[in-house]
Amino acid sequence: MADKIKDIQSRLMNNLHGSDELAAAASYIPLVGWLVGKAKKEDDFCQFHSDQSFKLNLVIVALYLIIWFLEHFPLTSFLFGEGAILNELTGGILIVSIILFLVISAFAAFKALSEERWEVPYLHDTLQYIRDEITGKSHKKNKQSGRKSDADDE
Repeated sequence: MADKIKDIQSRLMNNLHGSDELAAAASYIPLVGWLVGKAKKEDDFCQFHSDQSFKLNLVIVALYLIIWFLEHFPLTSFLFGEGAILNELTGGILIVSIILFLVISAFAAFKALSEERWEVPYLHDTLQYIRDEITGKSHKKNKQSGRKSDADDE
């Protein structure tokens, strides 16, 4: 046990003297932590964790805004608004997603402290798919490869 404590102390002292695992782990502080990693532009490890933290924060903020829109927009508020049929569903989704966000952030911060480049599963692929759908790049890829897409049927 004493060896583990000494190991942790020596790693913390190394972090204070130039190593960037602590800054990479601080990137996972909800909503603003990614700015810490962006400040260390010369360190690729911090940039990796900062980018991943930004994407994770982007997902939780987008989900919150979608749920807020459903609950407050006049055309959908009768289903999702306060006292409506599906209000408990959107509230439950939001609570579960925030808990999952905090657990993933804590685990990723632990991996950053352990000097690992751990990628959040499906995060990059999902955001890339959404970006391609918004910009229409997925349809161009299908046309170039000779496959027929849904847009070709119209």
